[in-house]
Amino acid sequence: MAEPARAKTDLEAITDDISALKRDLAALVEHVKSDAVSGATDAASQFRNEAHDIYGRLAAEGARSAKVISRQVEEQPMVSLLAAFAVGFLGSRLLQR
Repeated sequence: MAEPARAKTDLEAITDDISALKRDLAALVEHVKSDAVSGATDAASQFRNEAHDIYGRLAAEGARSAKVISRQVEEQPMVSLLAAFAVGFLGSRLLQR
């Protein structure tokens, strides 16, 4: 009779081990999911910050370019007018084709 009782305790031990394994696996999946969401959030935040920095640099460069062009037009209005006419003429020729 000792054999059936021992088999029962072995079966209960295996059942308990399987239950513990299920709990550990569920906790691991939750941890991995949490880390994935956290990593994606961090990456999106970093991307947003870099895009904001690039936009700021491009806006500043555009403002500097506009100032330079404005100064050039004020200093040499005839050359600027002729250059604008030439660009417009060439553009119209290219768009006709």
